[in-house]
Amino acid sequence: MNGNIIRFELRLSRFGALCCGVSLLLFQCLIVAFYAAARPDKTLTGLFKLVPKGLMALIGGDYLDPITVSGFLSFGFTHPVNLLLLITPIVALASRTASGGAEEGRTDMLLSQPISRAAFLLSRITAGIVLSVFLILFMWVGHLLGALFIPLPEAPATIPFVYVSLNALLFVLAVEGIAFLAAAAATFRATAVGLAIGALAAMLFVRLAAQFWDLFELPAALSIFNYYIPGKVVFLRTFPLAHMAVLLLFFLATSGMALAVFCRRDV
Repeated sequence: MNGNIIRFELRLSRFGALCCGVSLLLFQCLIVAFYAAARPDKTLTGLFKLVPKGLMALIGGDYLDPITVSGFLSFGFTHPVNLLLLITPIVALASRTASGGAEEGRTDMLLSQPISRAAFLLSRITAGIVLSVFLILFMWVGHLLGALFIPLPEAPATIPFVYVSLNALLFVLAVEGIAFLAAAAATFRATAVGLAIGALAAMLFVRLAAQFWDLFELPAALSIFNYYIPGKVVFLRTFPLAHMAVLLLFFLATSGMALAVFCRRDV
């Protein structure tokens, strides 16, 4: 790995990452503030039961308990806005590293230096890991600040949300693996972004389809969305070791494939 490349990539990402990080922090505070103002009761639970099971799965709300503080706040970790803020900087970084750098001539310049292609891409992947940790910390701090300063009927459980945050980190790393694989295979940055988003959309679709048709149960096992369910973690209060292991293996596998493709392609 090359420290200069890592620092260079993080500098390029700093503005977008900071914007998304602050947005994550504020969004988590907003979720807490909404619960404090609305004080969900059994009426809200009844409304949630009217939502089709498949749509609840789409937002990861399989185990969502809107009455309890912890149950409702877990929704903030799987809300589409939260996921979008986590995923966007990672896809942007990955698409810029391999395909984006090729478009701008930056990859040619860097690879002309005494550094191997493997070290070049591994440095970018490392920058993505650092960025992922940064985003998760902002999300976690937002949750803590909201729970600390906004009056709630009861204090939310602490440990389950630590588990959820670690699970979220592995989920974002899995997204990073997909994004780097797309970037390594694509010639243009727009193509890399499209491939990454398309893969994520397909995974989300099969997870939703599996709620309606048994035919999709096996493909759904390959969806990373199947292994990030904050409501379940908070509800059961168990460490999601199996889900995190799957996400970690997925990240390692896709990053390894990205490395193999990038080392064998023409820049």
